[in-house]
Amino acid sequence: MAFLRVENKKSGTYLRIVESYKENGKPKHRTLHSLGKVEDYPPSQLESIAKKLLECAGLNMKDIVADSFEEVARVNYGYALIIKAIWKLFDMNHFVAKVNVRSKVKFDWMQAFQIMIAERINDPVSKRQTFFNQDEYIGFGDEEIDLQHFYRTMDLLSTHQELLKEHLFTQQQDLFSQTLDVVFYDVTTLYFDSQKEDENSIRQKGYSKDGKAHKNQVVLGLLVDKMRNPLTYNIYRGNTYEGGTMIDALKDIKQKYNIDNVIAVADSAMIDKDNREYMQESEIDYILGDRLKNLPAKVQEELLNKKNYMQLNTPTNKDEFSFIALPYQDRTIICTYSGKRARKDKAERDKLITKAEMWLAEPGKYKQVKKRGAGRFISTDQDGSPIKLNIEKIEQDAKYDGFKAVSTTTKLEPQEVISKYADLFEVEHAFRTLKSQLKVRPVYHWNNQRIEGHIAMCFVAYTFLNYLRNSSGLQYRTIVKSLDRMQMSVIKEDKSEALVYMRANLKEPELNLCSRLKVATPKTTIPHKAVYQLFK
Repeated sequence: MAFLRVENKKSGTYLRIVESYKENGKPKHRTLHSLGKVEDYPPSQLESIAKKLLECAGLNMKDIVADSFEEVARVNYGYALIIKAIWKLFDMNHFVAKVNVRSKVKFDWMQAFQIMIAERINDPVSKRQTFFNQDEYIGFGDEEIDLQHFYRTMDLLSTHQELLKEHLFTQQQDLFSQTLDVVFYDVTTLYFDSQKEDENSIRQKGYSKDGKAHKNQVVLGLLVDKMRNPLTYNIYRGNTYEGGTMIDALKDIKQKYNIDNVIAVADSAMIDKDNREYMQESEIDYILGDRLKNLPAKVQEELLNKKNYMQLNTPTNKDEFSFIALPYQDRTIICTYSGKRARKDKAERDKLITKAEMWLAEPGKYKQVKKRGAGRFISTDQDGSPIKLNIEKIEQDAKYDGFKAVSTTTKLEPQEVISKYADLFEVEHAFRTLKSQLKVRPVYHWNNQRIEGHIAMCFVAYTFLNYLRNSSGLQYRTIVKSLDRMQMSVIKEDKSEALVYMRANLKEPELNLCSRLKVATPKTTIPHKAVYQLFK
């Protein structure tokens, strides 16, 4: 009688057609034909062979599968596979071990931490919903995590957030092996779902960058490098002046991380006497957006005279773009003029003028005139009531159309200063990802410890996601879609009730992620006993 034998050897898995027979009454086997190694056959070819054999037996594969097997569940293995690979690269077990020693932790919070990172990247939800969603993943652990352990993990992240930031900074420097020569700093605000006020809380009402002026918020300062890698962050009360936050980030770089010779790049909101004095004393060069309108009249006159400008042409810039470099006090002011920006400035002002005219036509429909927005182009009486358009203000505003000033203490060429300041969008991209993809806000926690733990967890999730972007070359949304597609069907055989895991087909982005992280992709089908070996 002939049958198919599968032989596992060190060199691979071999298929042989073997015949059983008896010799002197003893059962023996002989190979009739060797089909070679399983690895040499693509899955589609093995499937075709199987179908042909069934046809020879007068059977149909669809009928056999439908009658014998049932899909009992579908789970995602991609998040565990990829997050655990990054976890190892960032040596996060070392961080966990330090926390365990310092806080004498007696529960396994690492699994809760990893699942929260997965949920934050996948489809951000509350910690309570994360508790209910944990069975959608396979590979993080065998046991269900209690809801309280998710919250206690947040408390640990809050308590040890400085240790976490230092650990991630060190690991990123080792992983990317690049010189940290430029850092980009910016500030955003994160609003809350709850509006309960507490004077001892970091949740306070203040100037909102999210357009949520009526909501409680915290201020978040973030420092990134030119690859959008987050270097450090700091959290402040919601009513904190943003210009006063930059020194803390620079101190982290200088004192905690022992990094010298960096150029700090930030927008004009960071122009602050204390900031400049600190950078000068600490020998930190800077490139800061400058407020052209606040400079002395004589300086403005020279900077606004386009006859003094030099043309700056690049392969990507066909628009009129020119600049002037002017030494001023302890810095150099580089002022640029862009025809495209001039048209944009005029269009935005025209919209405000139209609104101001509507205001003047029906003043009863509007609240009291303020000195910003459309209100700055309206003349008012002593009571604050609108009278007419302020033509002088409009003409004065038009003088600055297309001009942008940047201050620097570096010795770089003006073109390079302009280029580095333009790269400030990297930190803006980081904030956009935190807010849109990872949904760091609105924040649903109310006490300081949980707020800090939530932001720390989001910081790690962003660090991991950005590492995938840098290493794979894929965009954030493509990465998330790829991880979502890495699923397995849990198949139960009716008679034996044995479980088999069958993975979905892998597309190019999934293969890219696995290849970059040197992660072995799962076989098409995996027995239940072997599936957890994937994640070790």
